Amino acid sequence: MRNNTRLAMALLPLLLVLTAALSLATGSYEIGWGEILQALTGQETARSEVILNLRLPRVLLSLFTGANLTLGGIYMQALLRNPLADPYIMGLTAGAGLGVNLVILGIIPLTAFTLLTYPTFASLGAIASLLLVLGLGFRSLSRQDERLIIAGVAVSSICTALTGLLIYLFAQDDQVRQVVFWSFGNFNKADTGAALVSGLLLLISLAGGWLLGPRLDVLALGDFEAQSLGMPVQRIKLLLLLLTSVCVGGNVAFSGPVGFVGMMIPHVSRALFSEKHRIQILPAALLGGTFLCACDLLSRWISPPAGIPIGIVTALLGVPFFMFLLWRERR
Repeated sequence: MRNNTRLAMALLPLLLVLTAALSLATGSYEIGWGEILQALTGQETARSEVILNLRLPRVLLSLFTGANLTLGGIYMQALLRNPLADPYIMGLTAGAGLGVNLVILGIIPLTAFTLLTYPTFASLGAIASLLLVLGLGFRSLSRQDERLIIAGVAVSSICTALTGLLIYLFAQDDQVRQVVFWSFGNFNKADTGAALVSGLLLLISLAGGWLLGPRLDVLALGDFEAQSLGMPVQRIKLLLLLLTSVCVGGNVAFSGPVGFVGMMIPHVSRALFSEKHRIQILPAALLGGTFLCACDLLSRWISPPAGIPIGIVTALLGVPFFMFLLWRERR
């Protein structure tokens, strides 16, 4: 392992802790780090309620969301062998959003709601959108085709247009505000339940990536080479699709659509750590969580106290990176 790789792995947990601590200390009024430490260790303070029930769930949700989106990007890029692939560009988050909005607008009638209601329908919407992308891009999972990027953009546009149409036809005033607020991406309504579900999805994604890591390395060689080595390519790709759809789609239900994280961070992770998937999965998740938590912190520094929508921040950072990748691929 290279010395700079060891240094990056050593500094990454420290960077994550520092970013999370800064985020906990930032809000409508500043809280000292000593008081934060007391609250986290179970000691009662004047602002324990604010720290534990308001700020901590937001920090955890941003960390878990960033990690989930990063892993989703790694799996999508391994699946398609395309450096531009990520859950947002491939239409996954737009499909998840459509699934959530069908519930918010009451088009899917439900008499009872649980903590898993929105994640379930978001995951189903994500699966449906990915299947549509595959249908438009090519008919077989055993073929790589650049048309998939175009198909992903098309499906994302279709889901966005359908969401707009449903809002226009069916939404009441309070539902319009709820849908629009959610569609920009934010962590303002984070709570303990959302953080717990997001953390559970992250554990599933990490476990799936660890188990499939060596197979992803083989898959990177190409479908023909992987099949010649005895790997069931179709089954592995379907597992990747299901894993990404459930984990990323379920997370989108709480955070809203947050773009470009799943495209940017895997590139940085491969450059810093390793091309081998099993080695890079955990540090990539830490890096993605730190990045999105830092973006949320930046949004609140720009426009205190609530901050600008996180989806706007990641888009402002991600679009130049996307253009750079296009330019590099062209060259």
